[in-house]
Amino acid sequence: MYIDHTIAQKLAYRWHPIHQVNKTKIPSGLWPWLSTSASLTKKLRQYGELSVVVLEDGWGKPTQRERKKLGLASRHAVRIRTVLLKFNNEIVIYGRSIIPAQSLKGHWRRVCQLKEKPLGGYLFRHRCLSRSAIEITELPASLFPGVNKKVWARRSVFQQYGPGILVSEAFFDTIPGLQPLIGPL
Repeated sequence: MYIDHTIAQKLAYRWHPIHQVNKTKIPSGLWPWLSTSASLTKKLRQYGELSVVVLEDGWGKPTQRERKKLGLASRHAVRIRTVLLKFNNEIVIYGRSIIPAQSLKGHWRRVCQLKEKPLGGYLFRHRCLSRSAIEITELPASLFPGVNKKVWARRSVFQQYGPGILVSEAFFDTIPGLQPLIGPL
């Protein structure tokens, strides 16, 4: 699946703090996934096979919204990692992470070597990690090839070094069906 991020830059969507979102507009089975601050990687791995398909992992140019969220000037180098998370061989989450060069310190230097390992599984192993408040948005289906419905997404910044790592996750309509299988998040 290829996502054209120049399209994303032109869209007029806005991120909203989770506490300001009317959760009745969100499918009920999706709300626990959007609102949890726990590791999705850990939860999914407990109940099935989790795999990562890497779409992009290298130095690149983030969107203006991503730069603003991390407080980065246009001259700052960032690593962009985009992935699909598959649970029991079914795509459930699209992830995009913006990793500023300034944040690649200490154990975070190893983030560049994750390959097919999930970033969340790596980040949540470290106790000094802090996470910003979760923000939510509704993305148009046209952003994702083969998707016919709007897609709900969340983002937050994981902080330990430098400006942190911005992690955005879009949840496909396959994810709410997992709730009965794995229980509360």
